[in-house]
Amino acid sequence: MILQDEFISNGYVNILDDTNAIAKKVDLEGLYDVEDKPQELLGIYISKNRDELFFVLDGEAMEINELCDKWDDHIRVFTLINGEGSIVCKLKYNIVQLIIYSNGKPDKNREGNLFITRKIILKGDLSNKDQIVIGDDEAIELPFHMIPENSFSPDSEQINALEEMLPKDTEISNVLKKQVRQVRGNLIKDVLNKSWEKEEFEIIRRWFGV
Repeated sequence: MILQDEFISNGYVNILDDTNAIAKKVDLEGLYDVEDKPQELLGIYISKNRDELFFVLDGEAMEINELCDKWDDHIRVFTLINGEGSIVCKLKYNIVQLIIYSNGKPDKNREGNLFITRKIILKGDLSNKDQIVIGDDEAIELPFHMIPENSFSPDSEQINALEEMLPKDTEISNVLKKQVRQVRGNLIKDVLNKSWEKEEFEIIRRWFGV
């Protein structure tokens, strides 16, 4: 999955592209010097309802805590400067740092830090930063990602294997009917016999999966 395509297919617009009409309504100078864009900033995506903002960041550019702190500071200033504007005022409490890394295992504890922004840290291929490849197992962390319907389709091989393990309905039904008859008969004689035949016990074991 290409991350940028996933944003676009879900109605997000990259406001780093100044050809977008929305981009012209957001003052990015509050984030950084527009003549010197930070190399770690790969995109800023706003939702079609203009109520959610994702900052896509290169997690390889610097240590993860330093990166998170740096952009929390940038975004705090950005929201203060633009806080009265109709766009930023609507989304300032729903801003996400989406940090992509390729190598190693960064400290994901920062995902629990909601100071200024929410953080999501995903593994992806950053060899082409204009087309970041994200695996399906990582994409499910994106709040707007829709899991394909066929992912929920039952596995026919597993279903068949389970059916082979379990006793047939008629088998378990016959066992239960037999025991009811035995208990009734024994109660008349004031004797309660709950014992099972070996074959019947195996059927019960299969039914409970033991």
